[in-house]
Amino acid sequence: MHLNREAASHKIFKIVTTFALVDFTWIFFRANRFKDALKMIKSIFTVYNPWILFDDSLYKLGLGRKEFQFMIISILILLIADFVKWKGHSVREWVYKQERWFRWAFYIVSILVVLVFGIWGPVYNESSFIYFQF
Repeated sequence: MHLNREAASHKIFKIVTTFALVDFTWIFFRANRFKDALKMIKSIFTVYNPWILFDDSLYKLGLGRKEFQFMIISILILLIADFVKWKGHSVREWVYKQERWFRWAFYIVSILVVLVFGIWGPVYNESSFIYFQF
């Protein structure tokens, strides 16, 4: 088909396709039964409710407004880091080239962020971690 595999559009297409396929398979992975997974897939294509994005009903699915905003900020940080890596830059090398006081401040802040946001609230239960559900 004479595709230019080095073109950005081709790479983006591969990324989006992989993401969609992995998300699709997670439906079967997370459903209680195969029948429930098929019902979810059917509802993807038959239920049209764009107002769910604007009527605050998303916040009733497990994440409150603050947690949802934190999740969006975290995803944006991951996308920026991935984009920087895709461009051939290394955050680790950039941090290493900085002054010693900045590096240590960066390390300490990173560790504190993991410690503060790593355990999510007073109802945290380590057995609810996804890999403990097998």
